[in-house]
Amino acid sequence: MAALRPPSPLGPEAPLGEILLAETAIRIELPPGLHRLAVERYDAIRKHIERPGSPLADRVALFYPQGSMAIRATIKARKRDDGYDIDIIAELLLSVSMPPAEVLDLLFAAVNGPPGSLYHGKVKRQTRCVTVEYEDGMHLDITPSILADQSDPRKSFIHHAKKEEPISAHKRLLINTYAFIEWFNRRAPVDLLFSEAYGNRSLAFDRMLMKAAAPAEPVPDHSTKEGGKSSVVVALQLLKRNRNLRYAHRDGRMPPSVMMACFAGHVAAPGNSISGALDAIVKHMLHVMGEAHAAGRLVDVRNPVCLDERFTDRWPENLVAQHTYINDLKAFSHQLSLLMSEDLTLPKKRNILIEMFGEGPAGAVIDEYAAQLARGVRDGTRLISPSGRVVIGAAASVSTLIKPAAAHTFFGAPWRKK
Repeated sequence: MAALRPPSPLGPEAPLGEILLAETAIRIELPPGLHRLAVERYDAIRKHIERPGSPLADRVALFYPQGSMAIRATIKARKRDDGYDIDIIAELLLSVSMPPAEVLDLLFAAVNGPPGSLYHGKVKRQTRCVTVEYEDGMHLDITPSILADQSDPRKSFIHHAKKEEPISAHKRLLINTYAFIEWFNRRAPVDLLFSEAYGNRSLAFDRMLMKAAAPAEPVPDHSTKEGGKSSVVVALQLLKRNRNLRYAHRDGRMPPSVMMACFAGHVAAPGNSISGALDAIVKHMLHVMGEAHAAGRLVDVRNPVCLDERFTDRWPENLVAQHTYINDLKAFSHQLSLLMSEDLTLPKKRNILIEMFGEGPAGAVIDEYAAQLARGVRDGTRLISPSGRVVIGAAASVSTLIKPAAAHTFFGAPWRKK
């Protein structure tokens, strides 16, 4: 007798809170269609920098994704709800002694190009990278690096040179982004059932987006594997989205994504629950940051495979900034427990989801869930109780189960080689 297939972790019998978290994550991540566009732009930038006559012709050793793109956790940007930030490392064949400002200026010149060229006027020289801004809101951040040791591939120096600061403030920072990405991906296990279930939902949403696009636009190829990922990565995406909302109207820096990814990697464990992964990550962050805060010091988070690299070198700036985010995490933990509670009514869960992740994605998730619920009620196949439980084979009115919330002001796929 064939073994029974376990139920899908995101199927009809899954907790409502889990379904809402998954659908929200799908709406904030880089859709598979835009992922292909990002890959095409990545390739175009690389070729442009290496073009004949470029200041960096024959001086680029390697291009590779870093940050969220490399661990499949890219989400919409902090202040551009329709934009995505894609992070790239450009490993350059330059002298390790070249002044930081000169390295950044050289990369800027190579990307910006002469007047009339593809990217001219669309490029900004930042403190540690060069940014290409696209009209659709996507940003490509290219960080120049130089190998620190030829015998230790990818252990590199990046360069910090703020234009308004004196040269004495410029510096080189030792990093090993490549090794950190490998470390994280090893530690963020993929549950096959979860990956398949999440990938199928991501594919369905991407198809919906493509149907809404202009008829002249080609539909990108898609693999369900592009949407499939571990519950740890999905949880990290949601936590980053919540952070972005909290800091949208605050001054100063926000907690760095790489720090959050490091925390997530340390507590990653087998499983297929988004809520379980979120709970573990938040509790770990609260423990480590709370311990530092109680001792009157700033949290110090380092690359576990390159201890010279500090993920918290620019945040928190002070104890006040640290305390602010600790309070955010406490609030998030409380909201998560309410969202997963079977005792809370669906309208209240709607409000909580919007508070956690914003009116745009959360509101859309609830609206679509309500439409599905109504169809099920009409054909007599299901009832969704006020707690969100699915009851098969029942029929009832949905009007009392869903109602609009008051207006609110809050608001990745693997890197595929072509």
